Amino acid sequence: MTNAAKWISIAAALGLGLSGVVSAQALKKYITPEGKTVYSDTPVPGAKEVGEIKAPPPIDPAARSQAEGTAQREAKEVKAVDKKLEDRNAQRARVEAAEAKLEDAKRTLAEGKEPLPGERIGTAGGKSRFRDDYWQRQKANEEAVKNAQRALDAARAGR
Repeated sequence: MTNAAKWISIAAALGLGLSGVVSAQALKKYITPEGKTVYSDTPVPGAKEVGEIKAPPPIDPAARSQAEGTAQREAKEVKAVDKKLEDRNAQRARVEAAEAKLEDAKRTLAEGKEPLPGERIGTAGGKSRFRDDYWQRQKANEEAVKNAQRALDAARAGR
């Protein structure tokens, strides 16, 4: 290696070494005559130095790795909690829908007690009786209430 090459390599090494030192230097806070705040690592002409911001200490790779691991675990925990909340809200919605269907079925049953036109038939004695379609409608309304109650019970049980 020639002397010139040695000097170039030494200068390059010094330059690289100094660049690390420069980047670790503190920034200084300056206020210009116009009142503008400037942060710089070199003096600002005409500005007054009012403070200094020190460079943060170097980050320990082990601490960084540990923090990343902790952040990943916490993110998984948050996702799990979000999933539980989503499931709980969906369960609540199913229960509310089943409750509404049960109320509708009960209302239909109560309102359906009154016979509809054509569901009565006269008898020879001058009285009337209900036709079979009235009793079929009553049975269907009662069955709807039972089914709605079963669906509500299943929704509350989480099935």
